Amino acid sequence: MRVVKRIFLFLFLIILISGAIFLYKELKPKKPESIKESLEENIPEEQISTQTEGELTPISEEESTTSEITSLQNNIKTPKLLYEKILLYPEIDYPFIYAYDPESKTIKEINIEDKTYKEFYKSGDIQFLSFSEDKTKILFKKSQDYYLLDTINDKLEKLPKSTKKAFWNKNDLYLYILTPEASYISLYRKGIEKFVDLYILNPDFDILDNGILVYENLRYNYSTPLILIDKTKTKKLLLENSLNLSIISNKKDLIFASLFEKAWKSYLINRNGNKLKEFNFGTLKEKCTFENILICGVPKNQTISDPAKWYYFKENFEDRIVIFDPKKNELKYFDLNGKYDVLKPKLTSLGIIFLNRFDNKLYVIPIENSSF
Repeated sequence: MRVVKRIFLFLFLIILISGAIFLYKELKPKKPESIKESLEENIPEEQISTQTEGELTPISEEESTTSEITSLQNNIKTPKLLYEKILLYPEIDYPFIYAYDPESKTIKEINIEDKTYKEFYKSGDIQFLSFSEDKTKILFKKSQDYYLLDTINDKLEKLPKSTKKAFWNKNDLYLYILTPEASYISLYRKGIEKFVDLYILNPDFDILDNGILVYENLRYNYSTPLILIDKTKTKKLLLENSLNLSIISNKKDLIFASLFEKAWKSYLINRNGNKLKEFNFGTLKEKCTFENILICGVPKNQTISDPAKWYYFKENFEDRIVIFDPKKNELKYFDLNGKYDVLKPKLTSLGIIFLNRFDNKLYVIPIENSSF
């Protein structure tokens, strides 16, 4: 009888343990499906053949379009310090660097080759800085107000108080005006020339040769469409609502757009909104330049849940350099030896010059143009 009781007790314990395991598996919070994929996993260890040269054509939704990255020879580069002082808001037009020097509190033109400089304006509290294409006019912001400095006529002008954003189209200045009664984009010459109404509180802008690109700043809104306002003031939807959208254009006919679609990824699209290329990584517009080729600092860690934290200095990235040539349809990368949070990488005759956000100093990666 005791043996039978022990058998029943043993069976009861097995059933109890099995039930507990089943309940644990059912009730334990499920690990969400990963929406981000490390760039490391997408980069092959050995060099792969470059993609076929030729003009890019729109891709269909069914096509598998994710671009793998071709490793450059000696794909670990060591950046060299180019300029020993801290600079803010630099624009590179080699051999000239246009930037704000916080030590001397001046907006400067610095000649890297002959080590000379020219001062344009002295002031503290500069919060934003941008130059016209010919560098004769300087747009800056301080104490919440925008100012325009004409360096040819040595004239400083305070822009209207209602200016909430300003941007260049080559040498033309556009303002985003926001008042309790109205919200619109205007061309600014001798005064405000209204271009088109725009009812967005926190817009970002970029330029194509046929119009103005508009979307909401991801620091304030995680989801936004991308709209093109052409020269006839017609608004065209290029991208549906996208998460964490960040774009940069080549100022002609191409747009590089990073966003979240289950993973951080990017697309190259044209002025009609057609997707020409899909990339298996994401980044931010401040980490890129796009002229004849696209150059970006791309975070090695692609498991970024909230890229907006980067803007508030709650998160720093460690980047690699990714280069895409639309004409050759080639995508390449190289790693950086050290910690570099890359801003505005620019290809020059000296190499790729960029600002490192970790120390706000300029670095150069010696590399020949023929490498591209």
